[in-house]
Amino acid sequence: MTAKLTSLIVLALVASFQVPSTALAQPPGEKSPRQSKMERRAKWASLTDSERAKLRAAHQKAMSDPTVKAAHDKLRQARHEFREVMHPAMVKADPAVLPILEKLRGEHLPGD
Repeated sequence: MTAKLTSLIVLALVASFQVPSTALAQPPGEKSPRQSKMERRAKWASLTDSERAKLRAAHQKAMSDPTVKAAHDKLRQARHEFREVMHPAMVKADPAVLPILEKLRGEHLPGD
């Protein structure tokens, strides 16, 4: 009898640990940035070397277009402005993140 009770308690505990992971899940249709990045990498990996080379060449050529350059500059500026607002808000929410942000500040992050 005690073994059955112990088994039930263990099963109940295991089940209770599963609830938070589903409760914190994003609504259907919304992907996390990490999930989106992983999907993009998988799609990129599915291309042939020739297809990747064509895309890189087209991208490089498109980046010389003045309209594309202007849009890219706007994107970089918007990212900068976002960080200028987000970092102080994060420190306000949790002052313990300040050393972490300072550690990252000197590093160049992809896309910036």
